[in-house]
Amino acid sequence: MAMQWTEQLSIGNEILDSDHKELIELARCIECSINALEHSALARDFKLLKMCMNRHFLNEELFADNLNIPFAEHDLEHKNILTAVDLIRREIGKNSEENVFTMESCNQFLQNWLIKHLNESDLLMKPILQTRPYTFKVEGVFAERT
Repeated sequence: MAMQWTEQLSIGNEILDSDHKELIELARCIECSINALEHSALARDFKLLKMCMNRHFLNEELFADNLNIPFAEHDLEHKNILTAVDLIRREIGKNSEENVFTMESCNQFLQNWLIKHLNESDLLMKPILQTRPYTFKVEGVFAERT
């Protein structure tokens, strides 16, 4: 079952919350594409997910730098998840019967990562972000959607 956005997932910033909503929606699209075994849609969804992740991770880094939030461990997590997503994309991209297991486990992997990312890593930013207006922005942040 696909993850749903709730207000409990908010970390107190409009841009980052919007990024998180988009990541959740893209994970839901990937789940639908996997369930339908639609390889071309899955390839498109993964491309959009990767673009959203890159933008979101840059946004988090810019907020952390601006607000003096320690970010080295968080940044390492970002690099690791991008590597994992690339590996999954390549495996699924083989378009063979053998990758059915990869496709089925991919959705659970993405949901587990999103839950961990939102509830653990990003939650560390929440107390500082909540000292600012919800619409607080920093220079260089990307608010465009994929």
